[in-house]
Amino acid sequence: MSERLKILFVRTSMTYGGADRITLNILKDFDRNLYKCDLALVKKTGQYLNEIPSDVRVFDLKAINSFFSFFSIKDLLNKSDYDVVYSTCGGTNASTVVAAKLSGKQLKVVVSERNVMLPPGKNKVKQFLQHRFKKLTYPKADFVTVVSKALEQEVLQETNTKPQRIKVLYNPVINNDLLQQKEEVLNNVVFNSEKPVILAVGRFVYQKDYPTLFKAFQKVIQEVPAQLFILGTGPLEEELKKLVITMGLYENITFGGFDKNPFKYMKNCSVFVLSSKHEGMPGVLIQAMACGAPSVATDCPTGPSEVIENGINGFLVPVEDDKKMAEKILELLGNEELRKKFSENSIQKLVPFHYKYAINSYFEFLRN
Repeated sequence: MSERLKILFVRTSMTYGGADRITLNILKDFDRNLYKCDLALVKKTGQYLNEIPSDVRVFDLKAINSFFSFFSIKDLLNKSDYDVVYSTCGGTNASTVVAAKLSGKQLKVVVSERNVMLPPGKNKVKQFLQHRFKKLTYPKADFVTVVSKALEQEVLQETNTKPQRIKVLYNPVINNDLLQQKEEVLNNVVFNSEKPVILAVGRFVYQKDYPTLFKAFQKVIQEVPAQLFILGTGPLEEELKKLVITMGLYENITFGGFDKNPFKYMKNCSVFVLSSKHEGMPGVLIQAMACGAPSVATDCPTGPSEVIENGINGFLVPVEDDKKMAEKILELLGNEELRKKFSENSIQKLVPFHYKYAINSYFEFLRN
């Protein structure tokens, strides 16, 4: 390998997901003296495209979908001299391994598992095929990176990957962008009202389980006046808006859409809530805590329990338990000292997610 490693990162797109933002953070903050990084996208789309640094070349693979992208990835590898091809997206993992092997190039292949391998609520046939391809291809990769210790165990159990090839890499979610943007003035009518604001941030998909959050919030406002503000977008948006109307919560819940700077909302909310059924390592939870937001999260597989020490720097509640979620939200809303305690105790727990530490972990094992 050359002294300055040439790395091709591969993803489906650069849209509004947490993994997209993580990839953006990596491309902004990697060591330019040690690495030369490019990015290949199945579809060159997404809200974060214009934030990619100018020294990172972006290739549009123009593939039909992620599965068939291996043709385009192989062609790109054949025309280039990369030392490493690095998929940071579950959808492109198998295709990246296949492309690298078909290219015949002598390069390291890295794939990333960022969520539970068998999530509930997915199309069973599609899930079976994806899982089968991962079992076939992951052992052929040089490394499989995972975002939590619990996910490491799942990859070991579900694939034939050798333990020494699995790397736990915490996401670089706390960087200068967050530290600067959280200080921006927030001019928002909901946050400017006298009512406490409960904040949720995430895609409108089954995984995030907003219906349980709505049920919990319904119990909260029976005790205290409050507002729920949600940042995000996604395929279930209209369905969730209809549910809010059906539950009689229209005047109490605001859909804030997508905002590239969610951090100013996190800093100014009274309580942050993560209601997910499953995660890999929830970046929004870490970011919210880094912004000082007292947090309540489901103890879902995987990640939250590696960030929150229950009752010390946040609350963990059972998945789909709206009663317990409401109870802990109310406990925080009614106790300013507890909110302050959670904010202060989060700082040390979040050190591994600071970009100065986390960015290096994404690269240093490649040089061995």
